[in-house]
Amino acid sequence: MKGIWILLLVTKQVPEIKTAPVDITLHIIAEYITGFLSIISGILLLINIAWAGTLFIAAIGMVIYAVINAAGYYGQKKEWSFVIMFGTLLISAVILLILSILQIINY
Repeated sequence: MKGIWILLLVTKQVPEIKTAPVDITLHIIAEYITGFLSIISGILLLINIAWAGTLFIAAIGMVIYAVINAAGYYGQKKEWSFVIMFGTLLISAVILLILSILQIINY
């Protein structure tokens, strides 16, 4: 997420910077937080921190929102390959969410 935003901003592919600067700035901040929490929760899961699963569920929920939002953005632009990619990511994220919840329940 972070890398894509840097690439898009550096290559000036974010027209919303001029048309909706507050909206896109807050959107980018939200996606950076999503990426940060995803990385941190993954590391904490790998080192077996007890509450890492709960943080992961929050992070994956944020990822689910982000991929739905991105699919809508690219769908509006009729860029269907991106919609398919984000749809695949959505399915993967939902599966991970369900498996994580089931693991916590059985723990």
